[in-house]
Amino acid sequence: MGVTHGKKRDLQHPPETHLNVSVMQIQKLEQQNRYWELQASLSQLQSEEENSNLIRPQKPLNPLTASKSHQELHNELRMTHNRVHQEGKTELQRALEKRRWEQRVKESRDQEEAKRSRSPFHQELLKRQQRLEKVERDKGQQREGPEFLRVKERLRRTAVLDA
Repeated sequence: MGVTHGKKRDLQHPPETHLNVSVMQIQKLEQQNRYWELQASLSQLQSEEENSNLIRPQKPLNPLTASKSHQELHNELRMTHNRVHQEGKTELQRALEKRRWEQRVKESRDQEEAKRSRSPFHQELLKRQQRLEKVERDKGQQREGPEFLRVKERLRRTAVLDA
């Protein structure tokens, strides 16, 4: 029964594939013909233009860009741009770096001179401050250890003091 039903469908809807293919082929051929006609007319127009002895219009020169001063300025800008790209830094950046470097050198000289010109009293105060800082660091390191080690260390000190 399913087979007969399928045959009825086939009879109701005839295959259009042959018609579709032929219509598509015809459309394709028409498109190709139009394309070739356009190409032929285009080549014909080009040949007519080549044969004509008419003067073609040209874009007028810009008086600003045509001036010698403008060209010199443009060349200078190009050269500067190329130099910057080769060196990697602009003239302003190099000047700023040089200035910073000179300031650092001056500061280091001033510090060295200040160290040399200190009075003996001032030098002794600095030494004492450094010794106190060192003692504080040593105490901080000792306190970081376990408590039983600190107690043992105190006992050793008292034993040495008693003896």
